[in-house]
Amino acid sequence: MMKLLGVIQDIGFDGKLIVRGAFAPGPRDRVVDNRSKPLGFVRRVFGPVDSPYIMVEPAGRSNLLAAVGKQVYVEEGGHYAKGKRRDRRD
Repeated sequence: MMKLLGVIQDIGFDGKLIVRGAFAPGPRDRVVDNRSKPLGFVRRVFGPVDSPYIMVEPAGRSNLLAAVGKQVYVEEGGHYAKGKRRDRRD
């Protein structure tokens, strides 16, 4: 399932994509385009709380300039944390 993250605003000097987001995604969430093609991972969230900027680390170098102005999505359901361990005291 995909949720609209926002629109790619710019490309940073280090090659990372800057997205103006509608919400703050989780760290290391997978970012995809409208055809579910992976673009990269969430690297950092900064700026105002109501419409934050998201720095996306691109997965490949496939024509990043053409990506500016496009809508991007976050794949929901991916959980990167370790599961609950058995017999572990909290």
